[in-house]
Amino acid sequence: MYIPIFHMWLSKLIQNGQLDKNDMLNISIDERTIEYFKTNGGILATLLSQLQCPHIFKIFPAPATILEGMKIRYHPHEYTQDVYMYLDIDVIVMKSLKNLAISTTPGNIYVCAEGKITDPNYGADMPSPPPQPHYMELGGVGLGYTSGIFLVNGRQHLEALFRRVHEYYRDAGYYSLDQPFFNRAVYDMPHDVRTLYKCVSFNGQDYSKVSCVLLNCGGDVADGPIHHKKIFDIICLINSGFF
Repeated sequence: MYIPIFHMWLSKLIQNGQLDKNDMLNISIDERTIEYFKTNGGILATLLSQLQCPHIFKIFPAPATILEGMKIRYHPHEYTQDVYMYLDIDVIVMKSLKNLAISTTPGNIYVCAEGKITDPNYGADMPSPPPQPHYMELGGVGLGYTSGIFLVNGRQHLEALFRRVHEYYRDAGYYSLDQPFFNRAVYDMPHDVRTLYKCVSFNGQDYSKVSCVLLNCGGDVADGPIHHKKIFDIICLINSGFF
């Protein structure tokens, strides 16, 4: 199910992202999927030929568990650009990514609020008592951040964030897998939540054709069929003009 999802995600990145020769698309992929593509390439080569930026596949050993697979997102890629943007493949690119990158400043981490830190899906790994939130919203409760969208301006800050996540990472049985470790690491560091908050829609909530850059089709952790149906339906709605 995830290969068609990847194709849909890539098509919208190509159509709307406005990446160019100065950008780099890094694609994390495991050995099993690469082997599959060698004999079942389908439309992938054609899609990649439409990219206006260079791309590279970073190949990892096939993970033994979903939790191990999620850890791949915290392995840094080789890049020379100032800004590193991570997106899950269920985050649909609706507009140019250029303005997002330009709006960042060196040394900052940018995260996307999705709920409350008191929700175990975000805050299950927080120490007790929890640290003082950098942002107090939602009735005075700290925010919980999705691990499926983040930007970092500055390689050393990205590496520091990833090291912190790795310090906390373990098999703790959390439903949202890596996300509580990501939240704990982010709360340890200065970060910005307002930049992404105004341009990301979660499953169509508070959607605006003017401001929405990323449409996050999140939820239902690691459930391929549900994600496939949701993203297929949303792509159809986008193409109809509803979004």
